[in-house]
Amino acid sequence: MIRSDTEFDLVLVFISYGSVFRDIAEGLAKKGLRVLVLAPDRDYKNPANTYTSEQASEYLRIERIPVPRLDKNNLFQKFLFFLFFSRRASQKLRAIKAKLYISALMPILVPYEVFKESTKNKASFILMLEDLVPDTWIRRKRFSRNNLLVRFFGRQTRVLMDGSDKVIVIGRDMQDYIQREYKVPPDRIAFISNWSKLSEEEPQKVPERYEGPFVVLYGGTIGEAQNLVPLIHAAEMIMRTDMAIEFQIIGSGMKQRELQEIVADRGITNVRFFDLQPPEEYARSMDRASLLVVSLRNESKGMSVPSKTYSCLAQGKPILAMVPEGSEIHLEIQEDGYGIFCPPESPNDIAEAIISIKNDKALYAECSRNAFNAHKLKYNDKTALEQYYRVVTEILNAKNGV
Repeated sequence: MIRSDTEFDLVLVFISYGSVFRDIAEGLAKKGLRVLVLAPDRDYKNPANTYTSEQASEYLRIERIPVPRLDKNNLFQKFLFFLFFSRRASQKLRAIKAKLYISALMPILVPYEVFKESTKNKASFILMLEDLVPDTWIRRKRFSRNNLLVRFFGRQTRVLMDGSDKVIVIGRDMQDYIQREYKVPPDRIAFISNWSKLSEEEPQKVPERYEGPFVVLYGGTIGEAQNLVPLIHAAEMIMRTDMAIEFQIIGSGMKQRELQEIVADRGITNVRFFDLQPPEEYARSMDRASLLVVSLRNESKGMSVPSKTYSCLAQGKPILAMVPEGSEIHLEIQEDGYGIFCPPESPNDIAEAIISIKNDKALYAECSRNAFNAHKLKYNDKTALEQYYRVVTEILNAKNGV
């Protein structure tokens, strides 16, 4: 067992303990590091799902922090969720000793509280940059630069950028942005792309194209950052020329109702909406899909990366990337050829790309093969966790004077 209930090599504080964050904790613990994870006792996306604390392995302890049941799609309740968790996690951290603390932005509040505790304990701190706020709020014109909330959280982000021993970014466009706007020196930045976990159950060769309707699938959050309105307009264009193409949108979010109203008002019959699905059911939906969609609005370039890209790659199917030019996913498509790039605001280009990859079997097969290889060789947990381990041990060794 872990030698002490209060002493660890590193503490990870996350708003959600799933997929990537779980891989990080488990991977570092398997390397022999004593790891404590603090995470809410409710699922962030599905708050009806609750969890209990557990000793996951000899070197990994997961502590669940009690939080009320709140709806992340309501801005006020979302803020309350972050507030409750940050305060209660901070209280828990006061009884903990660790050499290194790691937390992610987003959410707001939480990484700043974790950073303060690391400073009090004269420990090191790594900031994982998933979404850059308040910069993205300003870019999307949700708030002005002089808004009190923007100024408050801007100061927190500035402190995190200045004080972190390392900032891990998931996109090269993010790296460029924080070097330019926050003056973070290159030696304090590590670029580690997100990934999807390798599994023994995965196919060992490129899956055959599904024989049935050509299904264009988007699954995930339906919010401002995704901007799926151009996809809906592209579907309307395609409806007039090719009824063999079907669009499925699976998920929830603040913009879901708006999209549903557009579809209903304009009589678009080739788009279907589905609520969030259990993992097994969603996996079946992806199996039946022909083309997988990832999206990011222009204003989010350098602010975020659509992480669902990497679970899509694991399917070995082409990706339609409605993302800004020069963004991380655009760069990857240029390098790895796993899909088609489209400007995110252009329904015409989106419609043409979908029809092109449906009708060009050679292009479809090439993109499928490239997606399969990109996951197997590059964007997977084994590759990423070796990078995380190097960053973490470098900082721990520096702390120990090694």
